[in-house]
Parts: sequence; C-alpha cells; structure tokens
Amino acid sequence: MILPNVFPALLVASASHVSAYPAVSPNRIAYESLDGAKSPVLLEGLNKDGVVSVTGVPNFGEVKRALMSHLHACIMSIDGDVPTEHYRDGAIRRSFASSTLPNGSGPQPIKSLEGFEAALSPSEGSSESESCRHFRGHLSSFRSTVDRVTGRFAERLSAEMGAFLPRPLLHTSDPAGRDYGDIAQVVSGGVHLEHFHSYQKGNSPMGIADGIDGETIEFHTDQGFFIAFTPGLIVSPEGGLELSDGFYVQNSNGEKLLMEFSEEDDLVFMMGDGVNQFINNKLVDDHAGLRATPHALTLSFLEEEARVWYGRMVLAPNDAYFPGVAESTFGEVRRFSMDSSLNGDIPVGIGCSSPNMKAVITTARRLEFHECAEDELFCWFRCMALADYDLSFDSCSERNLQVQCMNPRGQVLKDGEDHGDYFPECTNRTHDTHPVTDFPMIDQQDAAVCTSEKWEEFIGADGYDHMVELTNPNGTETYLLWSIVEDDSGTKKIKARLAFDNVFGWLALGFANVEDTVHNGMNGGSIIMAIPGGNYAADTGLDLAVDGSVATYKIDSENTPFRFWSTPIETEETKTTMADVDDTGCFTALTFESDHINGLKFDVNGTDEMIWGGNSNDIWMGYHTDRSRFTVDWNTGEMSFFVMGPIAETGPTEEKESPAENVGSMKSAIVGIVSLACASLVLLS
Repeated sequence: MILPNVFPALLVASASHVSAYPAVSPNRIAYESLDGAKSPVLLEGLNKDGVVSVTGVPNFGEVKRALMSHLHACIMSIDGDVPTEHYRDGAIRRSFASSTLPNGSGPQPIKSLEGFEAALSPSEGSSESESCRHFRGHLSSFRSTVDRVTGRFAERLSAEMGAFLPRPLLHTSDPAGRDYGDIAQVVSGGVHLEHFHSYQKGNSPMGIADGIDGETIEFHTDQGFFIAFTPGLIVSPEGGLELSDGFYVQNSNGEKLLMEFSEEDDLVFMMGDGVNQFINNKLVDDHAGLRATPHALTLSFLEEEARVWYGRMVLAPNDAYFPGVAESTFGEVRRFSMDSSLNGDIPVGIGCSSPNMKAVITTARRLEFHECAEDELFCWFRCMALADYDLSFDSCSERNLQVQCMNPRGQVLKDGEDHGDYFPECTNRTHDTHPVTDFPMIDQQDAAVCTSEKWEEFIGADGYDHMVELTNPNGTETYLLWSIVEDDSGTKKIKARLAFDNVFGWLALGFANVEDTVHNGMNGGSIIMAIPGGNYAADTGLDLAVDGSVATYKIDSENTPFRFWSTPIETEETKTTMADVDDTGCFTALTFESDHINGLKFDVNGTDEMIWGGNSNDIWMGYHTDRSRFTVDWNTGEMSFFVMGPIAETGPTEEKESPAENVGSMKSAIVGIVSLACASLVLLS
C-alpha cells in the first residue's frame, strides 16, 4: 500500500533559555487513556493548573514535525499577503488563519495559502512553492488528527464532569429544541479557530532583556472554552527543529512558572475563560471547577531562526444562549462586541472576559428580524414565494386555515429556522399541536461489539494502493481506499472502498458539480449511493422490509430533498458500474469498480472533485450526519478538502442541523473576532 510521505523523525532538543522563574512540566496523559479509563485522568490537571498534555498520539509526532518544518519557509514565500503583527520587543509574527466549522462544513481553507498557489504561473517554477507544497501535503492529516484528539478529549472531559453538571449544559435558539446536552456536544457544535504562527526575533527598540519581564505577549487568558496547541518549535535556516521554551503560566497561587515541554508532548490542552462562562458557574455538589490558565510568551532565539506554533481555539456554539444574558446567543454576543468595538461604543469585552459585557448586551442588544414580501413566507431559512406552491394567504384564510412552514411528516416549524425538508402549506396544524421532532433512530453501535480492533480490520487497507482520511471534525471516522486497475480491454478503472465507522443509514460517493455554488457541489452531482431499504416516502422514510440497494443517482440541480431525485439512473452505461455495500451492523463500506459515474469519466491520470456523505442515525434520506467535498489525485494519492469560494444566495439545504451552509454571517463573525485587538482572540500563545 502506498502511504502518505512523511519526513523522517527529527531529533528534538530543548532550546536553552535562562529563566528567573521555576520550571514545571505539564500534567501528561496517554492518548489511549482517553478511551475507556475507569478513573478520572483529566480533572487533576485541569482543576489545578488548567493544562494537560496528551502523549502517544499514533503517527502524529512525525506528521507534526514534517508540517511545522516547512511552515516558516512557506509563510515567507507569501510574506506580504499574510497577517503580520509587530511586538514591542521587536518580534514579528506572521500567521496562517483558518477555522473548522460544525455540522459537516469541516475544515476551511487557508485563504492566503490558496491564493498564493493559485497565482503562481508555470514560468515561476516549483521552487517558490516547494515549501508550501510540502506543508500542504501534511496539512490534511495534521488537522484531522488534531480534530480527532480534540473530540476524544471533549468526550473524556464530558464523561468525567457529567455527574456534576446539569443537562442540557447549554440551551439553544434552535426552534426544535435541540440543546447541547454535555461538554462533548458543546465542543462538537462550536466553531474552532485555527492559527499557524511563525515568530522571528528582531532588535528590541526598548532594549528588553530575555525573561518574563520582557515578554513578547503579556499574561492573558484565552476567550474560548479551551485551546489545543502544539508546543512551539524553533526552526533553523537549515530546517532543523528543536523545542522552544519561553512559555509561562500563572498557577492558582499567583506564581509565574516556566512551562517545560518535551518531545512526548503531542497536543496540549489549556482551558480558557469559557469555563467561567458556562462550566464553573453550573457545578453542583461543590465540585472543583476547571481553571482558566493565564499565560505569556517570551522569545529568546536567534534572529535567523523562527519559532513555529499551531493552536486551535474551541468556541461555544453560535446558537447557544449566553448564560445570564437574556435571549442572547454566543454568536450574537460576539457579533455585538465586534460591531461595538469597531464603532468605538464599548471596549471589546467578550474577547477579554469583561465583567460588564452582560450588562452591555442586555441593555443594547440588537435583534435581527426576517422580512419577507407580503406574498412570501419565511421557511427553511429563506423567504419562499407562496405562488410557487399554488398558495396565498387569502386562499388559506378563506378555508379557515393558516399558511405554515411544514415538513412531509406534517410537522410545523416555528419561525422557519431549521434545515431539513420544509415548504409552505395550508393547514390547521400549529407548532404547538404538531411540533418538529427528531427522526426515530436506527440501532446504533454497541461499543462492546464494535471495537477499534474490528474497525481497523474492517477498513481493509491491505487490498488497495492508496488511502486518505475523510473524517469530518468531531465526525465519524471515514477512509477512502482505491487502486487503479485495468480490465481485459485495457480500460483503466477506479477500484474503491469508502469505509465508514458507523451503522448503515445511507452512504454515497460521487462527482461534485463544480457549477453548484450553493451546496458545495452537491446539487447536480452524480453519485453512487447505498441505501438499506426501498420504497422511499418522505413522511415514513425507507421501507426496511424491502431489500437495500446500491445504484447511481443524480442529485436534483435545484431541490436537495431525496424525494426529488429518489429514482435511480438505470442505463446500459450505469449497469457497467460494479458496486456493493458491506454492512456488518457495526461498520459500513461502499465498494465499486468503474471508469465512470453516470457516464462522467474518472480522470485516472489526474484529479477529480468529489463529494461523499453518510447518515448513521435513521432511515430518512433528507440529511447527512457526515459529508465533505474534496479533490483527489488518483495517481499520487494526494487529497485536499474543498476550498470554499464566495457564498451564493442561500437557499434550502438538506441538513437537519444548524445552518452550516449559510456560513456568510458566521464567517464574518469569525473574521471580526480574529481581527480584534484583544490578545485572547488571536491565539497569541
């Protein structure tokens, strides 16, 4: 099997630094202990210091060093087009910024990197982009591993603190009442801000000496719930790496300490002020709270060297209500603090944990209302013209009925704010009499039976030449495996397996429609899809008494619900695609061998834009629990996730969760947060 290239393990030593403050090491826990430990493994470190280090993450150390060894050179290739910050001690910080969005939207692109590579002309050759090419080659694996470890950390912390916290932990503005039950759900539903930093040390204009009194970044507490970061590394002009020091924390006694990391520290978790916003103020039985850790940074390396670092800040979900601020969500509070700061009305409080922020938001909160034309209904996150459904308010009123936003199950959506399959309808039903409810769940995995050992065996990597991971943030572990084969006529085909670590609701893979700018290539896409039943009806779902099938489909170019495109495409050409599904009751795999999908040929000598999706919850086909769009090079095995362009006018989407497709407002909030002058929002560690 051809595996992704990684650099040989680099020797890592600690950069010398003299500190006037005592040195301490972080509380260390093994990655494997995040799964199934019978006693608490996180709380001792998080209650006392607010910091724990996860060690022994499989293969992560090599990927991390390979990635970080090229970060500085790549950033310097772009230089003028990356965010740059100058500090009073002469230090310069250049950054790549991105985010990972919830509900299947996944890791977002690093726009400055994408723009730089897109602008390179063939005449410029590969030398200018070689470091960036190496950096990008490890980026997907690095980010997906961080995502997986972050998810397991959240699940473990949720298990250890669950008995001492109320459920749900946070209420939401979701009209269906889908609250965030515990810590794991809060982390899964929040935006994760990601930064790759490169620091260089210049001459200090103030003549500041090394040491804590000359810190590059002063003591601060991060605004988010917590941050996951890799310890800083010093990269030399020759490309060598050694551990950086100069990272200081303040303990619960007020003492300032030098935090010493070692090569075994794969990913460090440090709590932010979010613990005071919705954890410590909710604890019962006098349980010890989590500690938000003040920290600072001092740079002490040579001018020709650079300090490289990665951090991922986990924010509370945008649609979760901010505790103590009536009817205001975290997203609204962040947007308000951003706008008010830019207008000069108030200091940036939410980013810096201002005690006055609740009062400010309560007295000056701005409400957003949905305004539609007189002949439209706000439904499914947009204004729908009633004429398109042969309706009018008057005609319904004449029948003593009301126009409601309804789904095929006859349930009424309050305020029109949810994803799924909704449309205007004349009815005597209301949200109170027929509220929207969750779909009935299918049988889920039995952890005692569906073990990690069985999953690794099920993946079936030995039978294929290439394998890439398609796992969504906090989602189901998923791999695409393939080989290029030839039939007797010499036609090259893709022999592939999409392995999904969950039960069988449906599973699909296909070509993205590159003309679709609304739903990330889904509308109009041609796919191979496996379903566990037949005779689909939008109100009752699949009939499991009917045998399941694997077939070719083309998603409707305008209407995403499955009821609009549920008839398989059966032609002489589609019959040449050999496909099957492997369903064990624990795991699911879609396999196929073909040179095309719905007549669209695979570019076996180049790249294709692909989409995949799956559902492990129920027998309705109206949404996905996991999905992504990606570009794959069938020959080299390289894969990169889709780079989202400008967002088109938002229409309905098939998702059941919060409006991840409608990321315009969310992105503007993220950009605003990251651009604020408050240190805690820009991951200054």
